Amino acid sequence: MVMGAGAIGSLIGGLMTNAGYNVALIGREWQVKKIRENGLHIYGLEDFCVYPEAYMEPIEADLIFITVKSYDTEVAARVLRMKEKSVVLSLQNGIGNEEKIGRIVGIKHVLGGVTSQGALLLGPGRVKHTGSGKTIIGELDGKITEKTKEIKEILDRSKIETKITTEIKRELWNKLIINVGINAITAITGLENGYICKMKNLRELSRKCVREVLKVAEKAGIDTNVKEESVLNVAKLTAKNRSSMLQDLDRGKKTEINEINGVVVDLGERYGVKCEVNETLLRLVEAMEAAKK
Repeated sequence: MVMGAGAIGSLIGGLMTNAGYNVALIGREWQVKKIRENGLHIYGLEDFCVYPEAYMEPIEADLIFITVKSYDTEVAARVLRMKEKSVVLSLQNGIGNEEKIGRIVGIKHVLGGVTSQGALLLGPGRVKHTGSGKTIIGELDGKITEKTKEIKEILDRSKIETKITTEIKRELWNKLIINVGINAITAITGLENGYICKMKNLRELSRKCVREVLKVAEKAGIDTNVKEESVLNVAKLTAKNRSSMLQDLDRGKKTEINEINGVVVDLGERYGVKCEVNETLLRLVEAMEAAKK
């Protein structure tokens, strides 16, 4: 079951369905209705149409992917219908989602994950696969278990290249750092990721954001292996992608700015690190959200 039939959730659910797995997508009425009527169309790297199950409320499942916006994590976790051995894998932006889910369903059921797959929601039942990147999953305690191996096999067979890590918390921070250096900048400018590499002023703005979050990570004791140039490289590799934050603003939806740049600002205050660039981007995106209401 995929909890959250937005761009990335629909892409993952669609790829798994195409590989022959029994998948249920949980989403809003406009998405569910279209998938039931006309199927889920995936365009881009591959073109196909599949017919996963689609519902507005969760059903029982052995493997549950959480792909909702991070501000909806607790709401989603509370309505899950768990089996005794159900596994819940978070593939979300931000940090701390796994702990939020674990407090509700039991931490033993929860895995952490990040994905670099690029997806653009074209409309109800229509998703464009804009970029293929690695997906990384892992147990929160760092162990490599049979269930992580089984999930990796399912994802690999679905053409979602997956790696198991013993350092999932570091990977979650790595993803946060990349998002900090890309998402708000693209949301404010309205530009695809690639412009961060093309334009000198945007490159420098991204570097400044990343420098701040790297200082926060160091204070938090996180041994991250992402650097300023790593973020620019991701922007280059996903040049044609419109970030999830930009997509949210395009549709007048609430963004994850508080769970990305906002978390950096909050942790910076806790650890005594000035995060003025991230705070500026935070306030600008908040203003853009308010203006669209």
